[in-house]
Amino acid sequence: MTDKLVQQSSRHAVYVQRFGGHLANLFDPYMDELISKLREIMAKAPDTTQDMREINRIIAEYRKASLVIYGEYNDDALLEQLDEFAISEAEFAQDGLQDAIETPDFETTRPSNTQILAAIKTKPLVFPDSQQTAMLAPFIKGWERGQIDKVNNIIRTGFITGKTSQQIVQDIAGKNGYLKNQNMKSIKTMVRTATNQISNVARQATYQDNDDIVIGYEWVSTLDVRTSSICRSLDGTIYKYNDPKRREPPAHPNCRSTTAPALDARFNIDDDPETRASKGVEGGQQVDANKTYYSWLKEQGGQGPKGRAFVEDVLGKERAKLFLDGGLSVERFKRLTIDELFQPIPLEELRKKQSLQLAFDKIG
Repeated sequence: MTDKLVQQSSRHAVYVQRFGGHLANLFDPYMDELISKLREIMAKAPDTTQDMREINRIIAEYRKASLVIYGEYNDDALLEQLDEFAISEAEFAQDGLQDAIETPDFETTRPSNTQILAAIKTKPLVFPDSQQTAMLAPFIKGWERGQIDKVNNIIRTGFITGKTSQQIVQDIAGKNGYLKNQNMKSIKTMVRTATNQISNVARQATYQDNDDIVIGYEWVSTLDVRTSSICRSLDGTIYKYNDPKRREPPAHPNCRSTTAPALDARFNIDDDPETRASKGVEGGQQVDANKTYYSWLKEQGGQGPKGRAFVEDVLGKERAKLFLDGGLSVERFKRLTIDELFQPIPLEELRKKQSLQLAFDKIG
């Protein structure tokens, strides 16, 4: 694996996240339309009611209107741009490979646009830790239906508990209401997750189209305090394409991880050391591109009280003590404290492990 490819992927992940944020911001006028429609429906509703037929009628009207609005956002703003984005991601992957191998007479390839778009439609998102699997389009629509259901529940619960229609509108569409806060955050999560999925599928399709060069890929996570447990653990892992247990981003909703292609030894030339971005105790810094999350985190912990507090913020106080003071190497810590789904094993179970007794004795 060349540092250059890890650096490219790490920097490109920031662009992917920003593009996802841009697509989420395109929902703003549709949010205004949702709020306007809700106010219109509730203005015709009784001031108070506990009649379930009437409540269900109001809910059905909001559901019908909101499904239309979400559908317009998907058709007019989201899906069309995501298709264009997929093609550009495949081109980025091809250009990155061509640049990395530095062999003028060797031409990289990529799948056709039709093949890339077909791969996006048939490659599922997989979140094993929450036992979720879904194709992209059903994932988007299901996420939106979930948000509609939450608003409907606020309407139903509000009327049944004696709130007025205007109080319910305030709960949903007011300054601190559900739509402007939780709903908007949820939409951003959905869009960023979909964007990461498309980025990964398009680039992996390109890597596999060059299987005479690329034998697999390296998982590349974001080096900061917000990175999830699963992505901390996977950072630096190299998967071959024939590995049936291989994992791909996104690993969970809002995942910011990416991958870099692993090259055949013929092309895996030694290059000048490259860097990747991080945000630790001293703020934003560039670090060795081949440094993994936990080796980077260990270095943060060695930077005095602030560094120790940083590691505690990531791992929790007792687990941080085990990590920093238990005498465990980075790899041993990962192997003994994280389960097969890359989730932290509960502390009460760790204390029962014979292989960790010496480490627990060291930290008292």
